[in-house]
Amino acid sequence: MRNALLVGWREFRVRVRSRGFLFTTFFTPAVILIMWAFQGRAVSNPTPPLESLNESSGSTGALGYVDPGGLIQRVPPPLSASDFKAFASQAQAKRALESGDLRAYIIVPEDYVDTGDLTYVSPGLPTSSPDMNAVNWLMIGNLLPSADEAQLTLARWPFGPGGSPAFVNLSPEGTSGDFVNFMLPFLVTIAVMIPLFTSGSFLLQSIVNEKSNRTLEILLVSLRPRQLLFGKMIGLGLLTVIQYVVWFGMGSVWLQNMRGGTVSALQALQISPLEGALVVPFALGGFLLYSALMAGVGALAPDMEGSRAWVFLIVAPMMIPIYLWTSIVSAPDGVFAVALSLFPFSAPVAMLMRMTSTAVPAWQLVFSLSLLAVTGVATLFLMGRLFRVQTLLSGEPLSVRRFAAALREG
Repeated sequence: MRNALLVGWREFRVRVRSRGFLFTTFFTPAVILIMWAFQGRAVSNPTPPLESLNESSGSTGALGYVDPGGLIQRVPPPLSASDFKAFASQAQAKRALESGDLRAYIIVPEDYVDTGDLTYVSPGLPTSSPDMNAVNWLMIGNLLPSADEAQLTLARWPFGPGGSPAFVNLSPEGTSGDFVNFMLPFLVTIAVMIPLFTSGSFLLQSIVNEKSNRTLEILLVSLRPRQLLFGKMIGLGLLTVIQYVVWFGMGSVWLQNMRGGTVSALQALQISPLEGALVVPFALGGFLLYSALMAGVGALAPDMEGSRAWVFLIVAPMMIPIYLWTSIVSAPDGVFAVALSLFPFSAPVAMLMRMTSTAVPAWQLVFSLSLLAVTGVATLFLMGRLFRVQTLLSGEPLSVRRFAAALREG
């Protein structure tokens, strides 16, 4: 154990002063929070929708439409009738588009009221939002022919002129929020995930570099391979804890500034103290699982180049909730969200998203954490079998066959 602690202390001292660690720990969260603040301000103060309709008037050419059912009877203000041109057939509209008289045209089928299908034809890739806003305003103005501009505005933007709803939670405080409330699950999940990836990548890089510069051969003279593995995980685990402390501190200050200093971080995240305490074991379980996998790849990979594809496969399960976070936040108790929060390789991310979106049943929290712990310990045991002198120093290319063979031999 003493040797493992010495390795951990050495790993900690080397990494804590590295530019990569300092950048990830301090600069990255600062940039994310600054961008989030600007994004939230932009969403809370959007361009007035009626003004955005007039942006399409500066485009080259008119916007044509083919309307065999005769639904379009007027061009509602503030749109200008000169910006639109009717055509009796698609062939005529196509010729006008090809000659440059039109920038695009729409096809309104006769059953549009029943189906809502509308075809937009342009010479290039999908066009910008001003055209889309103009088409939406044109269609709703003809679906409600007797409505005035104020009524059309409410029909087109029912959440108000800004088009952004106010989010109200059901807590006893009854606090209300906006864009920041809706995006908090994603923001907090990113804050938990990035240190996990950082520590895993540091572990992989450390092992591969020591193999390539032959430092590993010197270390193995006085160390057992598994002491090396456990020591590196201890040192990088301490780095991860420091990252979480710094990120949580910066995030708490940011949240309090955003809310006028009247709300704590847990209140802002809308999770109970118990759920907040559970974030720690989920993060530790994620560190144990993914660091062990990265260490296994590092034990077999001869260089960083040969390990990149494997790293992608390893982190893919944890990235799935990030890519599909809106689905999880919109239906946190759905089958898809529950399955991802119970699956050990995605649980550290998916469960945190659910906890910041809904009250997760206690049995699901316990079951998910238990699966994560068992999987993490089992993975550490399996990857520890790869830490043998002949495996670490072999220099053979990493492959599925060699990976399976090394596990069997261990």
